[in-house]
Amino acid sequence: MALTNAIVAPRYGAALFEITAAEGTTQEVQSEFHALDQVFNDNPGLMAALIGPELKLNLKQEIVGELTTGASPVVARLVQMTFNYGRIAALPAIVADFDERISADAGQITGTVTTAVPLSGAQADKLAAAVARRLGVEHAELNNVVDASVIGGVRVQAANYVIDGTVQHRIDQIRAELLTH
Repeated sequence: MALTNAIVAPRYGAALFEITAAEGTTQEVQSEFHALDQVFNDNPGLMAALIGPELKLNLKQEIVGELTTGASPVVARLVQMTFNYGRIAALPAIVADFDERISADAGQITGTVTTAVPLSGAQADKLAAAVARRLGVEHAELNNVVDASVIGGVRVQAANYVIDGTVQHRIDQIRAELLTH
């Protein structure tokens, strides 16, 4: 079974967070990874070059070496390890998971709330407070996405949880129940 980025990222992200928390280098490592992310964003073909068959392995290794020049040992090791294991494409997902762990450790989560119509400021604040309580954190930052196909209700995706209270979800459940009987 091939492991996807969604499976791999939390494993690497957790290990990275544990190591940096123990060393007291979480913020520095986070800054380094954001700088590395920016390099990939500024050079859209870079990731494709590292994972594609066009370049020889030794040339790809030189690029990885350049990317990690001046990096802290933990950042350099993680980038090299993901490259060696053929998981360099998972690096953005690993960094995102690492960021989520830092936020959760600080009592904050980010997520998305999907509704059929835009939420008012008061509704958004009330929902964010309810989600924070439910997930046991101090603060939840929720981005509102409007999607008329949910018909009504809300779907919250935050901290690897999905709370789906949409009308469309309920219709799908009823449809599935009717089809199984």
